[in-house]
Amino acid sequence: MEKSDSVSLTVHGNVRITEFPEESNVCVKLNTVAVGDWKIITGDIVALSSFSYRGADNRIFIDLPFECGLKGSSPFMWPRLVLNCFSKDTSGKDCVIGYGVLPIPTEPGKHICRVHCFLPEPSSIVQQMMAKLRRMNAEFVDPLLPANADGRYACRTSTRGYVDIEINVSIKSSETGYRFAPSASSEAKINNSHQNVPSSIADLAGIVAVGGEEHADIFGADSENEESKTTRTG
Repeated sequence: MEKSDSVSLTVHGNVRITEFPEESNVCVKLNTVAVGDWKIITGDIVALSSFSYRGADNRIFIDLPFECGLKGSSPFMWPRLVLNCFSKDTSGKDCVIGYGVLPIPTEPGKHICRVHCFLPEPSSIVQQMMAKLRRMNAEFVDPLLPANADGRYACRTSTRGYVDIEINVSIKSSETGYRFAPSASSEAKINNSHQNVPSSIADLAGIVAVGGEEHADIFGADSENEESKTTRTG
């Protein structure tokens, strides 16, 4: 039996909630983008939800399940999820209200991610006025452009809302030499807060101590030097 030198990635999750303050109805289209040597072996490439309407608060419940399986030889060009959000105007036409991109988490387990959606800004004041009058937002020619880095640095965008996604990731890499298990430092950061903000000077410096043993080793040499100095002076 031949040894497998590929990375198998299984993803299943649910698009839960979205919030666009200026919109009363939202439809979410989710695309799984695999480039390079990555291939989608199972599941659907595209998942489309129905139009959901706002309730008592500004949040809109989408409830869009998705599942896919991917395979590649290395973490290079890691797969991503691209979101295209639509809304219906007063005339019943669909218009784009936001784009979003989310790299699939590289740690196995359950993840709850918030994707901020954006729109490209018109290049001139005249186009801005026409977009407001005709209710036609600027769009990308390629809806999967957010998954690529080519040309994005020259694009002016504005944030319009966000989408909350729940993702469960399973990674199998037996003979590739890559380790995708969560480390102790990442677990400590997750337990401290949802944001990457250090809670102490030790966290900022990356010092991890267990049972005070490391601190004893650090300060042990200084205490011995002080004792030797006192004995010599005495």
